[in-house]
Formats: sequence, C-alpha cells, structure tokens
Amino acid sequence: MNKSFLDILVYPEIFSQLSGKSFCNKSVGSLSWLKVGGSAEYLYIPSNEEDLSLLLGSLHDEINLHIFGKLSNTLIRDGGISGLTILIPSSFCGIELVSDTKLQVGSGVSDKVLANRCLSLGIGGMEFLSGIPGSIGGGVFMNAGSFGSEFKDIVLEVNFISKSGKKIIKKRDEIDFGYRKTNLCDNMIIASVLMEGFLKDSFDIKEIMKDINLQRTLSQPQGRPTGGSTFKNTKNYKAWELINKSGMSKAYCGEATVSNVHSNFLINKGKATAKDFENLGNMIIEEVKNELGILLEWEIQIVGDNE
Repeated sequence: MNKSFLDILVYPEIFSQLSGKSFCNKSVGSLSWLKVGGSAEYLYIPSNEEDLSLLLGSLHDEINLHIFGKLSNTLIRDGGISGLTILIPSSFCGIELVSDTKLQVGSGVSDKVLANRCLSLGIGGMEFLSGIPGSIGGGVFMNAGSFGSEFKDIVLEVNFISKSGKKIIKKRDEIDFGYRKTNLCDNMIIASVLMEGFLKDSFDIKEIMKDINLQRTLSQPQGRPTGGSTFKNTKNYKAWELINKSGMSKAYCGEATVSNVHSNFLINKGKATAKDFENLGNMIIEEVKNELGILLEWEIQIVGDNE
C-alpha cells in the first residue's frame, strides 16, 4: 500500500504551507558515503529553519525521528529507516559573519566549505575542518575532530529546534563535549551554530590546510566509498593499531573490506551490503577483544532495520 506523507501530520492542512521536499519510501542508502542501505519510510528535506519548525510542530508524537547531514559517518541498514528521516541540506541557514572572528553557521554547511570561507576571511582555528567529510550539525553532535582539534574548541553556542518545533539555545558550557560524543539527544535538531576562531594570516591558514589535505590523501583511502573512521580510539591506543595487532588488517566480508591504506577505514569494493559492513565491523570488535582484551566502540552511527 502506498504511504502518504500526510499520515505523519497531526494537521494535514499545513502540508500546503511546507516549502521543503517530501518523499515516501525514498532510497537513501545511495546518498550515504558507504553507498549501502535501504529506504526511508518518510523523508523530508527542509528549505529553511522556519520550514523545519513548522513541520516538527505538526508531527504525531509517536513518529520516530532521524536527522542527518552528509551521511558521511553513517551506516544505514538494508531494511531501511522507519519513521521520519530529515536530511539537512548544505544550503540550510548559510554562513554569516558576526564579528572579525565569529560566524553564525547553518547546520547543513559542509565542514570543508566553512574551512575555505574562514581561509578567505583570515580566521584561524578552523583549519582542521578541511579534513572532516561531514557537515557542521553532525560535527557538533558527535564532537568530530581531526589533526588535534575538535568541535568543542570552536563552538560558542548552538541553536536547536525541538521535536515540538520549539527553538532552544544552549551555550557551550551547557553541552557536555566528550571524545566523539556529546550529551545532546536525538530529538534536538541543530539549526545553526555560533562559532569562533581567531585572526590569522591567510597564508599560514592555507599552508596548514594544504598539509592537512596532503596527510589525508596519503593516509586515508581514496576513490572508494567509505564511511570515515569506523571505531573510536581507546585511551591508550589508536583503533588502527588494535586492528593491525589483532591480525584483522586484511579482513573482509562480502564486498566490504578493511582498507589497505588505513585499517580503521572500511571500504565498499562495489557491491557490499550494509550487512556486510556491520558483520565485518563486529568481526573486528570480537577479534580485538579476544586477542588483546580491549573492546572497540563503533564511531560510525548504525541506524535502521535489518531485512
């Protein structure tokens, strides 16, 4: 039976007021960086913050909600995602210069786009963003980081929209930033972020970004679908070290395999399924635990239903 997007709305009459794009049973696996996974039962791509707030204020309370940006660090299971999936587009809210060193940045803005904008403005401290293949909202939510810096270093305050459509602002000291995690809940949708760097010569910024991108090119797989870092580093070891020590650096499952460039990256050789990736990841976790007595944790977010 065909589903109607109207089924998830308390007030179907607001549908004509929405300016975003709505879909039912829409394939989203192909949009993920791993290029695997099923369909979203309901999918919405908002046009702006007001549009998203209007939608959320009209949803049935029991609807399951999932929010994504670039889908760069996400594994969508083959059975797809039930409930409502919201994709925040890269145009969401844009980038506004607030002062010489502060910017109001939309949650859908690409990390790399912001890094390049800061380069043109002579704002330092944001160079590490050029090495993260995601969006600002996702980066804040998981406190993403690379090359010695994390989002907690540049966030001043975060503007949210609650599941009820209410707008909420949280200062940096109200958010618990941990290693690749925060205390933010899934029902708090990041709309925009106030971020701060410092004045710096653009030539120096450019040199750092060139070095970051060179290191990324040399140390991370290129030309194959991948989801970024698969497992979190532990207190005493890098995840790739543990994978190598356990003998799993050449492991594979179906067409999902460990990268020969960086062991903490899993790549899609062409026809892998989400199940292949999840099984491979769980095989690695089990072997590292058995061989070294250390439990690896997924850094990739796994969502959706098994077939």
